[in-house]
Amino acid sequence: MAIPLIQQIDDTARFTAVHAALAPEDETSVPWLLTGAVLMVQQVATLALAEAGAELPAMPGPSELVARVANKDHLAQPYTAPLKPADHRAFQAIVEARNSVMHPGADGLSVDRAGLPEGLLVAAGLVRHLILTQPVRPSMVGAEQAASIRESLTLIETSVDFWRTVLA
Repeated sequence: MAIPLIQQIDDTARFTAVHAALAPEDETSVPWLLTGAVLMVQQVATLALAEAGAELPAMPGPSELVARVANKDHLAQPYTAPLKPADHRAFQAIVEARNSVMHPGADGLSVDRAGLPEGLLVAAGLVRHLILTQPVRPSMVGAEQAASIRESLTLIETSVDFWRTVLA
C-alpha cells in the first residue's frame, strides 16, 4: 500500500495535535506527542528537499534533515527554513526526548518536560513554513490537506502555549 507523503504528513499532524491537546494533563501522551512531532518534521523536510531536487542521504536523522532545510545550499531562498541557533537547540531537545522514548532504559521512561514546549513550537513552525507559508512547489499540497495541516498546527501551538504558560 502506497500512501502519498503529503497524506502521511496530514495524518501525522492530526495525530500530533491530538496528543498535544492531551499532554498537558496526561503524561502518557507525551511520548506520542514527541514521536509525532519529530516524525512530522522529518516528513515535511523530506518532502521539501525532494521537491527542490536536493540529494537526500539514505538514512537521514531528524536533526540532519532540519539542518539541510535551514541551509540555503540544500534548500534555496526563499524556501530555506529561517532557524536561529536557539531553534536548532530547541528542536534537538525534542529529538533527544523522543530518542529516550524510542530506546527506554531499564528503569522505564523519564522525560523532563520543561524544555519541550519550545522545541514543539519550533517543530510546528518548521512544518508551517515548509508546507504552508513557503512551499517549494505550491501544488505539492492540496487545499484540503493544507487546511487540515493548518488546523492541526494551530491546535499543537495552542496546546503547547497552554502547557508552557498555564501549567509551568
